[in-house]
Amino acid sequence: MQTVYNNNGNFACSQYGEEWAGPDGDRITLAIALLKQLPSGSVNINSFESRLDFPTSVGIQELIEASTNWTISEDSESYLHGHSDSYLVAVTSSSEEPNWPAFSPNMNKTESQQELIDQWSKEVQGVSQGAYVSQAQHIVASSSRLGLKAQNDHGTMVWPPRQLNSEGARIESSTNTLSEPATILTWTRLSSAGAPSEFSGRAPLLDGVSTVLVAFEEGPKGVFMLADDEHEAPEIDGKVRFEVRRLYGQDGMMHYGLKAVLCQS
Repeated sequence: MQTVYNNNGNFACSQYGEEWAGPDGDRITLAIALLKQLPSGSVNINSFESRLDFPTSVGIQELIEASTNWTISEDSESYLHGHSDSYLVAVTSSSEEPNWPAFSPNMNKTESQQELIDQWSKEVQGVSQGAYVSQAQHIVASSSRLGLKAQNDHGTMVWPPRQLNSEGARIESSTNTLSEPATILTWTRLSSAGAPSEFSGRAPLLDGVSTVLVAFEEGPKGVFMLADDEHEAPEIDGKVRFEVRRLYGQDGMMHYGLKAVLCQS
C-alpha cells in the first residue's frame, strides 16, 4: 500500500496505483489497511459505503470495528472518504471531498487485470456455490474472523471460537487477540483445475491459489489463504501477517476475511 500524509489528511492507494486496488483489494480493504496504520480513534464513515463496488456481506461498521481498533461514530471529527472514480481512500478532519494527491504505480498491473475485474462481477451475481455460509453466521463470526479474537478456556486460547470445550462446558466469549506474525507449519498450492468452486473462476487467472497452515504464539492454529498478489512461495517456519481482503462473491454480496501476507526476511 502507498500512503501520503499531509495537512489535508491521510491518503492511501494500492501498490498498483490509483486505478486498481489489486486482484483481491478494493476501497474497503484499502481503508482498513490505512486505519490500522493510524492511531486508533473514532471515524465517521460519511458516504463511504456509496463508493464500494458491491454490497458487503456484513456492514461497513462491523468490518472496520472487527478488524481495527477504530470505532464508527456519527459525532466523530474524523471522516473516511473514498474516491468516486479511482481506488483512493482518505481519513481527514472534514466531511468535504478532499483534495486528492496523485499516486503512481509501484508495481506493474497484471495482464489479467480486466479479466479479474470481470470475474469478480460475475462471481458476486452468481448463485451460491461450495460450502454455503449464511449471512447470520458471517455476522456472528466477524470478530473472530477479522480480528483474530480467541477465547480463554481456563488459560488455553481457543480459536476459531466454539460454544463448548472438550468437557462440554460453555466457553466465555472471545476477548483475546492473537498476536502477529504467525509461523507457517505447512502450505499447499491448488492448481486452477483443483481450486474449490468459490474460486474456480479466478484461480486460472491467478495460476492457482495457495493456503498456509499457521501457528500463533498463543497456541491456536489455523488455515488461511495467501493474498492473491503474493508471488513468492511460502517457506516452512516463515512468518506471515494478515490483511483484510476479498474472499469470494456470493448471492449479490462480497465476502471479506483475513488473508496471509508473507513477511520479508
